Order: sequence, then structure tokens, then C-alpha cells
Amino acid sequence: MSIDCSRRTPVAPRIVLSVSFLAVLGLLVWAFSQMRSDHWEEVARAQAYLDHGEVDLAFQAISGIRDDRPGAAEGLTLAARALLMRGNIPTARRVLERTLLMKREQPEAAKMLAAIYLAAGDGQRAIALLEMAARLEPGDFRPWYALGKVFHDTGELDRSAGAYSEALRRNPPAAESREARIGRARAQLDSNHPEEAVEDLIALRRETPDDPMVLAMAASQARERGRPEEALELANRALAADPASCEALMVRARVRIRARETQRAIDDLEAALRAKPDDRAALQLLSQCQMSLGLMREAKTTMERADRARKRIELMDRLSKTIDERPEDPEPRWRLGQAAMDGQMYVLAYQCFQAALYLDPNYKPARQSLEALRSVKGFDPGSLQASQVRPFAGPEANRR
Repeated sequence: MSIDCSRRTPVAPRIVLSVSFLAVLGLLVWAFSQMRSDHWEEVARAQAYLDHGEVDLAFQAISGIRDDRPGAAEGLTLAARALLMRGNIPTARRVLERTLLMKREQPEAAKMLAAIYLAAGDGQRAIALLEMAARLEPGDFRPWYALGKVFHDTGELDRSAGAYSEALRRNPPAAESREARIGRARAQLDSNHPEEAVEDLIALRRETPDDPMVLAMAASQARERGRPEEALELANRALAADPASCEALMVRARVRIRARETQRAIDDLEAALRAKPDDRAALQLLSQCQMSLGLMREAKTTMERADRARKRIELMDRLSKTIDERPEDPEPRWRLGQAAMDGQMYVLAYQCFQAALYLDPNYKPARQSLEALRSVKGFDPGSLQASQVRPFAGPEANRR
């Protein structure tokens, strides 16, 4: 019997066809992977790495992002976060500015860049970014918390109190809630509205009855409400815990002036000025007390010192406006740092010199001034470096 083999496919060609098909399929899969329309996979990996502190792996995950496909802007934001974790603030700033040009609606990028602007003295640009972040994430307390501090530092006390109120409405954690209450009460006291601070101070004293800062604020409130005996008792309690509390010393000095205990008031005012050498209110009160005791030479010296402090503050205000007008120029930041250093406001001076160097790492005057500041007795810049960019620090102003 014969066998018909004419319809059989030869084995070798069939194998060739299979191999060719797999090769083409592999090529198509590779081509498709290269033509992916977004970067979300890289973003997810980088986010996971950063959440575990793996900065190098995060950089690797987003190293291939070089276009504007979906996820590219978010990838750059994660790169900026990684740079901040490394302490590379100048590069992080440039990356954040670029990513927000690519995609404006990024609240985390806005908050990080606002923090950098605040550290560099760019208050107005920081405010705009924080307000944008608050609109994009209406449930987040942090932009309002930061705005409360910024508005207080710029003297917009009603806006400061309002911003802290907005932060508190969003139920922040206990520590931040306490700081927001302190900030709001401080703004209300500084704007001569002691009655509005009653509720916050009651809550704060209930939580921390022996906190010297809270006791000093309560003493200030009691004095402004016409309760000198209560004010004196609270100021003494604050000073027992913190003998250098400028606010408590000022309250006690004012109560003693009213009681005609002028020399004791002078002692308190001199102690307050050791804590805050440029406090104009303390200088003015001291000169008045000295004149009332016939100490005319001492009063003249104090008045001259007060005049220098006034001129220094006016200069600093002018330089702050210049910074807003010339945000990329290191020179006004350096000059502001010099003025702060003259007034022994060393934290502010350090931040100003660092901000000038962020803009121009080779700016020699700022580098020289920073070296001079490092030699100031009792000042430790090392304790500030780790927190140089802290967008949501407490309500205490840098100038204090």
C-alpha cells in the first residue's frame, strides 16, 4: 500500500514559522511597552520607595521620565521630595518650579515649594502657594496652619487668627491643635482683642497648666482685661518655670509701673532686654522709668538704642519688600541677614544667609557672613540645618 505524503507540512519549516511568530510577538510586546502612554508605574514605585526611605531606588524608578506624558509632573514632584530628603534644597526648588509649570494642580508640590520660599524669605509667593494648596485639598489643616504663622510674621493678625481657626476646624492632631490654639490666641492678644483669646487660653491651661509660655500669655490677657493681681500671679508662675520669659517679664514690669515700683520694673525690663535685645516696647518703657527716677544719662542711652532698633526694623521691612520684588537676587537676602545679625536675631540671620546661597552657591558675601555667624558664642547652626525647610512649624515667629 502506498502512502500519500503530499499534504504533510515539513517539520523544519513549521519550526521556523513558530520561532518567527514568537520573535515578532516579542518585538510587538517590547514596542508596546516602549509606547506606554503614561508614567504611573514609575510614580507608584518611586512613591513606595520614598515611603520606606529608599531614596536611591526612588531616583532609579523615575530616572527615565523625560517627557510630559501623564504622571511626568508627579514623578518630578517625587524627585523633589527625594532631593529634600537628601538636603539638596536648591535643586529641589528648581524641580518643584518646573513640575508646577507642567501641572499646577499639585497640592504636595505647592506645599513643599511654599516651605522653600518661606525659608528663603519669599513670603508673598509662599502665601499664594499655600492658598492654592488649601483650595486643592480643602480637608487638609496644614496649609491653613502654615498660613497662620506667615500672616502673623507679616503683621496681618486678623488673617493669622482666621487661618488658625480654619486649621482647627479640620481637626488636626493633638500637637498641631495645641500650636494652632497658641497661634490664634497670640494673634488675638497682639491685636488687642484679649476677650477673643479667652476660650483658647482656658483650653491650653487645662491641657498644660504649668507651661510657662501659656502662663505668660494668660498673664498678658489678665493685665489687658484690667486684672493686675491675677496678671502678677500668673507672670510670677511663668517666671518660676522660665526666668527668661520676655512676655512674663514685660507683664510684671507693667504691673509694677502701675504700682509705682519703678526700680523693680527697671530690673524686669533689663532682664527682658537680655532675652530680646531689640524689643522696642521694652526699650521705650525702660527709658520712661529711668527718666522718672532722674537717670537722665541712662535714659538717653536707652532712647538711642531704641532709635537704632526702630531704624533696623524699618530697614528689614524695606528689604523684605525688595525680596518680593527681586525673588532671584541673593543680595537683599544677605543684607536682611546682616540686619538681623546686628539685632542678635541669629536664627533669622542664618536663614537669610542660607537663602542667599540657595540662589547662588558662589555668593561670597553670604558665605563670609555665614562663617562669621558660626563663630557667635552660644549659637549652634547645626541644630537648625535639619529643620531648615519646615513648612508647618509652630506659630512662633523667626524674629523672636
